[in-house]
Amino acid sequence: MTLFEPSAPWPAAADRVGVFKLYGEWVDSASPTDLATAVAGIAERGMVLAVEAGPLDSTTECGEGVESFAGRTSGLRLARRIRDAGGVPQVIALDEPYYFAHVYDGPNACHWPLAQVADGVAAFVAAVREEFPWVVVGDIEPTPLPVSADGLGQWLDGYAAAVGEPPAFLHLDADWSRADWPSQAVATEGEARDRDVPIGLIYNGGTADSDADWGYQAGRRIVAYEDEAGGRPDHVVFQSWMDKPDATLPETDATTFTALINRYFDNRAALDDPPAGTAANLALDRPATASYALVEAPAGQAVDGDRDTIWNAGAGPLAWIEIDLGAPTSLAQVRLLAGQDPAGPTQHDITGRPSAQGPIVTLGTLSGDTTDGDELVLDVDPDAPLIRYVRITTVSSPSWVAWREIEVLGGPS
Repeated sequence: MTLFEPSAPWPAAADRVGVFKLYGEWVDSASPTDLATAVAGIAERGMVLAVEAGPLDSTTECGEGVESFAGRTSGLRLARRIRDAGGVPQVIALDEPYYFAHVYDGPNACHWPLAQVADGVAAFVAAVREEFPWVVVGDIEPTPLPVSADGLGQWLDGYAAAVGEPPAFLHLDADWSRADWPSQAVATEGEARDRDVPIGLIYNGGTADSDADWGYQAGRRIVAYEDEAGGRPDHVVFQSWMDKPDATLPETDATTFTALINRYFDNRAALDDPPAGTAANLALDRPATASYALVEAPAGQAVDGDRDTIWNAGAGPLAWIEIDLGAPTSLAQVRLLAGQDPAGPTQHDITGRPSAQGPIVTLGTLSGDTTDGDELVLDVDPDAPLIRYVRITTVSSPSWVAWREIEVLGGPS
């Protein structure tokens, strides 16, 4: 709530925010005082007020408890709450109706035809605009497989046919675990622009385990999309529904949410700089090979610095992954972030070689009961020889062999 105080310490970032979006769940549950404080603070900063809402009605057959199925009258209810708090509802962002009504395959899935999803959205838009005719409505959609750029293009066409206009924007909630997410986002840009729909990608740090790492991961993704893949978003969207970051303020603290906004505009060269004080990870972005790998989960994703991506052998033990550090190096630690389901007892042997044809050196073994997301750490004997190639061999596991991240820290030179 400090964000909305007149002297809140984010003046530079606030000047750059054109739209401030509230979660519908928060608007529904906030006290009248807190909601009034928020809408006043947003208005005082000259920002457009938006709210996120699930537009679809569940049925007796499906949709109950599924995201996006908050009901066709949910937008009207949220807009009235904002109005009653002294605000002006201006934008509604739809909470992923195409994916959750058409593609989603989990419990209570609907698998509705595109036209049925679009008709549900049209009923939602009509209900809101009966009382708030000026409200702008856009869409957010996630991109896990099998979502494709072509499929999203078809959705935009179905939306326009049912509503009578295209969505005011399309914001992509990227599936960071997809090896092809940057190219998929760029391809979707083309589909949106062919239909004159402004597009944006939601920037966030995913499941990073610290505020500093969250900002770092978000920065790496911005660089991957805009600088490396050639993405050109019409809208720049910063959003987190994750555990991190804990702090939005002050903007002068490099680890906060508002600091990331400023870094995007002021210091793009530092977007993918590791957090201050971070030990150098010798494995980061180094060549990696593996005994096996799923096409969508290649070995390189274990050394890309991103815990939301994964190398997956697509098979159980024995399986291995090897990282080329580039030169023989003194090692201090090997850190492994497990990608394991189901949980259970595992054994991983860690070896190294000083060169491609050099002798194999046993660095150690890690064993015990582990589960997805566990960090395993091996302290390397300081008397161990210099190592260029580090190999992790999984000897036993109840799961397919996979690592979310592998880090190698250097020892004294």
